[in-house]
Parts: sequence; C-alpha cells; structure tokens
Amino acid sequence: MGLLLFLLSFVIILVSCELFTNGVEWTGRRFELSEGAVGSVLAAVGTALPETMVPLIAILFLPAASSGGEEIGVGAIMGSPFTIGTLALFVCGLSLLLFRRRRRSEELVADGRLVRRDLGFFLLAYALAAAAAFLPADMQWPRYLLGISLLLLYAAYIWLTVRKGTATESEMGPLYCHRMFHMFRGRNIDREAAEPSTVLIIAQVLVAIAGIVAGAAIFVEQIQQIAVALSASPLILALLIAPMATELPEMYNSFMWVRCGKDVYAIGNLTGAMVFQSCIPVTVGLILTPWHIDIGVPQQVLQAASMAIALFSAAVLYISASRKAIGLPSLLLGGALYAVFIALVLLMA
Repeated sequence: MGLLLFLLSFVIILVSCELFTNGVEWTGRRFELSEGAVGSVLAAVGTALPETMVPLIAILFLPAASSGGEEIGVGAIMGSPFTIGTLALFVCGLSLLLFRRRRRSEELVADGRLVRRDLGFFLLAYALAAAAAFLPADMQWPRYLLGISLLLLYAAYIWLTVRKGTATESEMGPLYCHRMFHMFRGRNIDREAAEPSTVLIIAQVLVAIAGIVAGAAIFVEQIQQIAVALSASPLILALLIAPMATELPEMYNSFMWVRCGKDVYAIGNLTGAMVFQSCIPVTVGLILTPWHIDIGVPQQVLQAASMAIALFSAAVLYISASRKAIGLPSLLLGGALYAVFIALVLLMA
C-alpha cells in the first residue's frame, strides 16, 4: 500500500505540474505578462507552495519535544534554497545536456539581467537570514525586524518583475482543459476556438496547484515513513529528503521548459523560487522559531553548510549570467555541490 501511495503521489505531482505549466503560460498571455514575470513570479510562487506548507505545518502542529517540529521546520526552510541551488540546477543542466541535439545548443539562452536581478535579491535576503542565524539565541528583535523587511523586499521584487519586460509571445499548445472540453463535445479546436476563456485558464491553474500540494503532501508522508524505517534524524529528513519531494514541481517544470526551448521560463522558475524561499518561508522561521545555529552541535553544522552552499551556488550562477547564455558547467556544478553535502552528511552521521 505504501509503495502504491508513493507512486500515486509521484504521478499526481507530474500530471499537476504539466497542467500548471500549460495554464501559467496561458495566464501570462491572457494578462500580457512578460516571460520573466510568468517564470519568476507566477510559476515560482505556485510551485513553491508545497515547500512552504511543510515547515509551516511542522512548526505549528508538530510537538517540538516529541516530533522535532521546530527542527524539521527550520531544516525544511534551509533545505529548499539548498535543493534548488544544487539539485534543481543540476536537473536543468541535465535537460540541457539530454536535449542538446534537439535544441542545437548546449547553453541556456536567457536574459542575464533578469537572472542576475533574481539572484541579487536572493543573495541579499538569504545572506541576511544566514547572518541572523548566528546572532545570540535570546536576541529576537533583530530577527523580527528582518522578517518584516524580507516581506517588503519580496513585495518590491514582485513590483519590479511585473513592471519590466515585454509581453510573452512564445508558441504554446491549446489549454488542456479547453481541449478536453472540445473533445467531449466531439469538436476539434480550430483557430477561432483556440482562445480559452479567462475563467477556464484560472480554473486549470488552481486545480493544478491543488494537485501539486496534495501530491507533495502524500509524497512527503511516504518519504517520512521511509526515513523512520531507516532511523534518519528529523534534521536530515528536513534538509534532504523532504525538499527532494517538494522541489519536484520546480525540477519537472524546468526540465520540460528546457526541452521545449523556453529557457526564460525554465531558469526564471528556479531563480524566482529561490527569491520566494529566501523571503516568505524564511520570515516564518525568523518569527516562529529561535532561528539560531550553534556550530558546536554537529547537526546544526549541516544547516550552516547548506546555507553556505546555496549562497555559493547562487553566486556562481550570478557571475555566469553576466554572459548572454548560461553554460552547462554553471548548472552541472549543482550536482557536484549536492554530492559534497551528501558526503558531509555521511561523515557526520
């Protein structure tokens, strides 16, 4: 039964991601949003919901003493940017490598200014959050102040992203729900009927988000059971296992967008998710938990290492984005950094 639920949740996530990417592209076209706004804001926020819910539920509803609620919550918050900055970038590079013949290119063609803008916001927000983790444990007011500042910073990021850029004109297939509606009526979608209604577009996006959240919740539950069976610590679960599940939407979407040559969407989904995670979930951690790292505790050294690796990976990509295209080394580096962290976990286990 557990294996069936595990596979079912995986299918639900992938199907929902496909519905979401199709729906969010149509949302961008309908409201004349730029590709940067679609990838960095709409796609990023939508696919970031699962990894936002996991720490929130852990902190608010899991007893700290018996279930390690705070430990799981803080670890999940730190684990998400780490996973995006390493494993998700590696998957993006892997897609670029696998489909290089189809694309006739081994580079990710995206607006470097947009990528650097996203990563600039991330590096600022996450560096401040990392610094706050080393403040004295009883000094809470700077953490509260930083949490409010991060919310304002993300609001400024959304305004800047939506404000700049030209409306997307990329080719896309029919809206899935619209196509299914016509199939049930025994009709083919012609050019006149190809434009779906706004209500149908939004409905598909909302259904897709619900599917992503539900699928991720089941997936995480099954992985938790595996972790318990393997006697894995709550922190390892939060830093490695849970983010691997909750970041599936970002990884899948970027993998498919690279395959289709929609590089701005692909990289924007990842960098936009990093900005979101460094502001919104981190604010949850700053306000609802002690948000303190003691490097004298081995497991908390892993938290510090995950933050340092995420910042290093983002800095490398920031420098690479100064060119017109992002090459494979900058993306595949994420896989090497992830392997280094796994080795560190095994060493300190």
